[in-house]
Amino acid sequence: MQLILIAAGAIGLIVGSLAAAALFCWLLWYVFRLALHPEWGAPAILILLVLGLVGKLPKSQFLDMTLTFAVVAAVPLWFAGRAWRRQRRQALKRRCEQGVDLQVSEPIEPTEAVLLPQLYPAITACINDERSPTREEVHVVASRLWREGFAQRFGSQAVPASFAARRMLLRAARVVSPLVV
Repeated sequence: MQLILIAAGAIGLIVGSLAAAALFCWLLWYVFRLALHPEWGAPAILILLVLGLVGKLPKSQFLDMTLTFAVVAAVPLWFAGRAWRRQRRQALKRRCEQGVDLQVSEPIEPTEAVLLPQLYPAITACINDERSPTREEVHVVASRLWREGFAQRFGSQAVPASFAARRMLLRAARVVSPLVV
């Protein structure tokens, strides 16, 4: 019986540390991808490994195995990050070659902004009148955010948004709408 418990503990330690290493690598990929440098996840893992070897991290069998698995996963993480950056650079280069301007070339004067077609009437009405948006205007902006982008991410346009998605949309609409009290 004691042998079975030792074997189960060892298997649990291996599977748990493998899962923790995978989750840790994914987290590093995601965080550094937000900074547009996902390949920086591999050096971060190596820094943690050095800290573990020097003795600055707590001594734990689970932590040691997790770092070991993460170091093994750091190699493909490095190459995948570099490939992601290369693809992104090529896509931006293609967009520039096709004539898509990534920066605003000339600032728009306030008098010209009034003459532009009103793409977002709820927002432009608040800006032109210099007032806070009404509750209905915030809901109009939120529904437009749902239709134009979030419906693909959270479901389809035929299915109504969940409570959490609606709450997030209203928060985003309040941020987008100017002068919110």
